[in-house]
This record gives sequence, structure tokens and C-alpha cells, in this order.
Amino acid sequence: MKNGIVGLAAFALIVMSFTTSEKKEVVKVSAFQKEIKAMGLEFSMPAGYEESDVKENRDLQYSFAIKNKTADFEVRYSVWSLKPELEEYEKCKKDPNCLMVHPNKTYTGRIQANVLNMTGGQDWDIGAFPAQAVKREFNADDGGSSFFEFNCEFGKGYKYGQMIYLHKDNVADVIITYMSNYKDSHSDLMEVPFHALTFKN
Repeated sequence: MKNGIVGLAAFALIVMSFTTSEKKEVVKVSAFQKEIKAMGLEFSMPAGYEESDVKENRDLQYSFAIKNKTADFEVRYSVWSLKPELEEYEKCKKDPNCLMVHPNKTYTGRIQANVLNMTGGQDWDIGAFPAQAVKREFNADDGGSSFFEFNCEFGKGYKYGQMIYLHKDNVADVIITYMSNYKDSHSDLMEVPFHALTFKN
């Protein structure tokens, strides 16, 4: 009987290890820089930050993350090259039976869908940055922001999120997600990493 209980306990432990484990890896800054260089982007590691786990989730895939070394604050980077979509679009134009939205117009839908994913279906305001400012500060053609409360797998461990989106015509789309648990310090903690990722001149 004793051996049976020990066996059941061991089996339960094995099952838990499979059901509770989540795939994650730490992507090094050098690997991320190499990835985005081909997309026309550049990244500089902000002071006081280190690489963090990239975790698989069903809400928003991201390829790089950094965490503040002394504060409860994380930043995650999602990037999409527009090159493959532009190639498909050019092929589509030659086919009279093919209909496709230009890749420079699809990012607005992606942004709205992302906010809904982050908030569990709740609609939150998405504000646009002034065109001149987003060009000067990020070398992007469009950009904006939305602050919300997480209600999703992606936001596990954090209460507040702020999405910054950037778009550069014919180059790439970017979503940067800033994550924290304290609303009063969120904006201040954003300042250091805010310009870490920009489009190349």
C-alpha cells in the first residue's frame, strides 16, 4: 500500500511537470539585433535592463524581452517585416481573381486586435502620436499608444500594459508592450527604454 501511494505521488509529480511547464527561452540582445537589422530596425540595450524570458502564449508572439534590474517592469518586442507581404501583394496584383489589402494598411487591424487580445475583449482607446514627432523620434511613418489592464495569458504576472505601435511604409510593423504592476510609476519607468528600438535612418 505504501509503495502504491509513493508511486501515485511520483506519477502526479510527473504529470504536473508536463502540464504546468511553459516553453520559454532567454534571447540575447545580439541575436535580436541581428534579427531586426534585416528589417530596417536597430536596438540599443537601455541602462539598468537585462534580457528576460520569451514565453510562448496564445495572445501575441514576441521575439525579445527585457526586464528592469531593480523594478517590477518588463518590455516585450514584436516585429513583423513587411517584405514577405509586399512580395505577395505584387503577385496578387497580377492575378485578376486576387484581392489583397496593401501591407501598409494592415497594421491598424493588427493593433486593434492586439488590444482586444490583451484586455480579454475590452475596447480601450488607441491614441496616435503626432506625425512629426514619430518621424523625428523613431524614424517611423506612424505610431501611437494604448494603456490598458491585462486580462490575458500574455500579461500573466502583470496588471498594467501599455502598447506602443510603430509602422514604417514598406519596411516593418512593431508592437512594444510595457508591463508593470504599479500605475503611478509606470510612465516614469517607460522613459529609459522608450527609444531603445527605432527604424534606421
